[in-house]
Amino acid sequence: MRGVLSVVNVSSVSAAAPEPRSRPLDDTVPFIMQWRRTPSWSPPHTARIDAIISANVGIAARLDRALRERLLEHTAALLQSKRWEPVAGIELTDEMLVTIAANAAIPILSFDTWPYRQVRSIIVRPSASLSSGTRAGPVAGTYTDEVIGTIGLASPHSGPIVISWDAALADSRRPALGSNVVIHEFAHKIDMSDGYADGVPPLRGAALDRWQRVLRDEFHRTEGRDSDHVLRPYAWESPAEFFAVATEAFFCIPVRLAAAKPHLYDALAELYRQDPARDSVPARP
Repeated sequence: MRGVLSVVNVSSVSAAAPEPRSRPLDDTVPFIMQWRRTPSWSPPHTARIDAIISANVGIAARLDRALRERLLEHTAALLQSKRWEPVAGIELTDEMLVTIAANAAIPILSFDTWPYRQVRSIIVRPSASLSSGTRAGPVAGTYTDEVIGTIGLASPHSGPIVISWDAALADSRRPALGSNVVIHEFAHKIDMSDGYADGVPPLRGAALDRWQRVLRDEFHRTEGRDSDHVLRPYAWESPAEFFAVATEAFFCIPVRLAAAKPHLYDALAELYRQDPARDSVPARP
């Protein structure tokens, strides 16, 4: 059966200071023009994939046997089906590709790789890309030209995902910190599967109604709540960032998210068809 998120098929749809983790690729044409194709490369054997996951992917430590096997299968599938592109002088290694692919596989463990069918290229750079320019400041009505670092990018449709390796590795090894740039960017692609980055994942019927109620209650409100601390402040940048940051928390710190925001947790559990707060042992710190 072709995998679907909730009740419909979906396509696949970030940090220095301050919080930005992702931005559209429209203004990065010069950077994208520097792509070069990945040299001929054979995916590692299953034992090698498993060893890298054990060393680098903290979330994998709390998966049961069935999900761990699914993680291996999905990681291998993503390694073989996607084009991997090095930029900025980085030389891709098995460790890089397996670590990134394994984290990308985590949200779709209850499906096949169909949700990422429009992710054709994954670009890996050594570290954050720096950018500057006038933009909205941290307080309404203010502006800043502070240099920021971007560690992840996602573009709609069949556009690529860009991941900074140093951030991906740090996040992957320490899920208890609550952030994961790979999961964040792939969540954006899930959100974008209907053509819009609007924070509304591909749901239908009652499931869609429930998610929209959660979004209204958690994002579209003016007052803060004590429970908001469970999500990184960047979640309130836009509905799209709220969805991506909440997805990070769901997989990285599920027990804390379930305790702080049970309705949000339940909505994400329904979407991803996983219940990590109840069905797993704590990930290593």
